[in-house]
Amino acid sequence: MLLEQMNWMQVEEYLKKDDRLVLVLGSTEEHGYYSVATDTQCPWEIAKAACEQEGVVVAPALPYGPSFGLMAYPGTVNIEYATYLALVEQILQSFIQHGFRRILILNGHGGNKIAERLAGILRQKNPGVVIKFRSWYLLPSVLEFMEKRGGKENHHGAWIEGFPWINKVAPMPAGRKPDVDWTDYHSLTPREIRERLGDGTGGGEYERDEKTMREYFQVAVEDVVQLLRGPWEV
Repeated sequence: MLLEQMNWMQVEEYLKKDDRLVLVLGSTEEHGYYSVATDTQCPWEIAKAACEQEGVVVAPALPYGPSFGLMAYPGTVNIEYATYLALVEQILQSFIQHGFRRILILNGHGGNKIAERLAGILRQKNPGVVIKFRSWYLLPSVLEFMEKRGGKENHHGAWIEGFPWINKVAPMPAGRKPDVDWTDYHSLTPREIRERLGDGTGGGEYERDEKTMREYFQVAVEDVVQLLRGPWEV
């Protein structure tokens, strides 16, 4: 159920029987040969599939986040931490005010993890509200699937976040890229990071066959479905 395809009366009716909501946090930044919208597109499609299955509303995704380190790559958009936290807090507070009480934040970008700190703050301000923050690529079954096939969380822009029907926009190089050294990443300038990353991929195989990626996608959807079913206690 997409919030963007509902009017206010339909939202009000939904809230009479359910108070669950999914909010996708993404980013716009380089992802090697994949789309600059990768961090938004992947969790968005996973969230849509899970929410359609469970009859839960999914809000429009937030497609920008903190991405300072990759600003040497054209197409990247950076939002400063203070601005980002204020924006996410106001979005969540709006949904809470309307009556959403169980909110799952499905994240697609490492830089957004700072927003997890808002969960406790907003719960203290709004008793009875539960906010879960999960990065889709770190969900238990997703991580297991990835690691069994040689994938790592730091394989930015590689097959672990490259779905042919979602965010593949150009031909991919064959084979595997050696792992990039991420030491002192947050102390580097964007130019230094580009020199280290080169094509923007963090290492690992550039792509996997579509059958594998369909299985991977479904694993992620199932993990989100289980989160939506609960339990919701923190």
